[in-house]
Amino acid sequence: MRFDFLNKLFVSAAILFTYGMPLISQTQYTIAEDRSKVSLQVDFNRTKFTVSNILSNKRGQPLIEAKSYTLKIDTDTLGVWSKLPSSENTWKLQIEAPYANGFFVSLDDFYLPEGSRLYVYNGNNLKEATVYKHEDNPEGGPYSLENLRGDNVVLEYVASAGIAEKPRIKIADVGLKYEDNQSGKEDEYDHSDNVCMINVNCPQGDQWQSQKRGIVRLRLKRKDSGNDDIFSLCTGTLINNTAGDKKPYILTASHCFENVDITQSDNFHFFFEYESPTCTSVRPTYKYHRGAEVKVINPLNGGSDGALMLMTGTIPDYWDVYFNGWDRVTSTNSVTSGAILHHPKGDIKKITLYDKSPRSGGWDSTSPLESFWMVNYSEGATAKGSSGAAIFNQNGLVVGTLSGGSNSCENPDGTDYYGKFWYHFDRSADTNLRMSTYLDPLGSGAQNLAGLNNNNSIDKELVLDRTQAEVIYRSSSVVNILSGNGNYSISSADERIATASVSGNEITINGINMGNAVLTITDGRNKTKELYVQVRQNIDFFLDENKNLRVSVYDTDDAISRVRLINLYGNTMYDRKDIGEKEHTINLNLIRRAAHVIEIKTVNGLTKREKILW
Repeated sequence: MRFDFLNKLFVSAAILFTYGMPLISQTQYTIAEDRSKVSLQVDFNRTKFTVSNILSNKRGQPLIEAKSYTLKIDTDTLGVWSKLPSSENTWKLQIEAPYANGFFVSLDDFYLPEGSRLYVYNGNNLKEATVYKHEDNPEGGPYSLENLRGDNVVLEYVASAGIAEKPRIKIADVGLKYEDNQSGKEDEYDHSDNVCMINVNCPQGDQWQSQKRGIVRLRLKRKDSGNDDIFSLCTGTLINNTAGDKKPYILTASHCFENVDITQSDNFHFFFEYESPTCTSVRPTYKYHRGAEVKVINPLNGGSDGALMLMTGTIPDYWDVYFNGWDRVTSTNSVTSGAILHHPKGDIKKITLYDKSPRSGGWDSTSPLESFWMVNYSEGATAKGSSGAAIFNQNGLVVGTLSGGSNSCENPDGTDYYGKFWYHFDRSADTNLRMSTYLDPLGSGAQNLAGLNNNNSIDKELVLDRTQAEVIYRSSSVVNILSGNGNYSISSADERIATASVSGNEITINGINMGNAVLTITDGRNKTKELYVQVRQNIDFFLDENKNLRVSVYDTDDAISRVRLINLYGNTMYDRKDIGEKEHTINLNLIRRAAHVIEIKTVNGLTKREKILW
């Protein structure tokens, strides 16, 4: 056994020497003596936005996201393997990134055997770990661990003793998020600058649930002015073609490819389903793909700023994605309203609406005649990172891609410019710049094309964020639908106790009378889920087995202010003021057994008096 261990250590050291030396010579990272930690060699000044960076981050340019640090390590070269007292096998590695507010870890291969887990957390804060499972990337291959906070992260793999299969965790590089001196850190999701943005699963997105499934958060690896590898962000969409063969074409903006080596397939990273499942913002889950071939780049200057890529390989059948349809309209009166689905500043998916016909124009004096839409919004806004987003018309079809403009949360009346799909398709004099070659391979001359589901038979499990809900009498509570097949309806077994309604992915429950009721939620594929509801008073109390009287207030916006116990002679036996808590406990062992009146008052002015006997 000892020989095997020493032999393994020698082999690992040899591998580490082979892969590590070039990187160390480039001062990319240092390694702890026990191989438990990798520390990036960070130049603090190169993680700040320079004046040049800030100027290049104007609209009409891709959003600079992160600096790349190459690692090329895996579970055989670094990290510490051990066995827990529970006989579980573990592998643990800490990555330290000085000065970072956040970063991501890009993997060349990520495969977890069924039943195993990878815990990803900051420092020793295991309670807030993100847990990855086999189902997150079941076929293995490239993946990305997103939304890592702070300046360090721990990767901890755990597998039961009965799992013989080895994991594949091959780290390619780390993307260290830039810090903007003007606006603070670029958040991982729910960006603080996006205060006016609307999550795609809010009610405004109800009629755009098919189109949203084709939207991708697009990350591109490129060079900066100092020849460093950096990452930038845009938005794109899966787009259908007349053959209906589900070739994974991605439509975006050509300006997103600035300083990108388009001959390197691995420079393109795609995130599907990068969204909050509800109207409120929560950490997103996602599906990831790396690799694409660029087919068309129609330039911003002198063209319509359109680009078309073909993702490598095919999209798995179990991915619930949508190939968006398109329309080659060019007249303004043909487009009356619609939506933009996008990832501003790399944030979770947002929706922006317009309710007036756009105007026709050009990006600048070099633009072909009427090659751009000029759009003003009725709800929401766009930002850096929204570039390349599709604009949909009133029929849910793509009619253009976002180049930029003056619109933002700070300037909601500003105008944005979209390269017309009409021009992208076949208007360029250079036939190499026409998307019709790929999007109309049949040569049908179609003016428009409907969207296409990747798999019509996908059946999602109906999942709620909770299956039991307490509702305060004469108030309401919200339960979120995390997964399902859309077209939700809801019924109550006893509307005298509770009624409910559903909008988008949110269920609103109304407490009518005190008691219990069962709600039944049904989705578009007739899957059902029961939700057990208890309607109760805001103020409640009970006596536990240890003779403690426990007082509770349930309204999230209220608290206990005062509790008194008065005996039948009018004497105050207990009086506590200014409590300010949701729960309060009285030890009745210290009070003589008898009949009392309990009086409870809340911060919001509610009062409850009741006779008790113990």
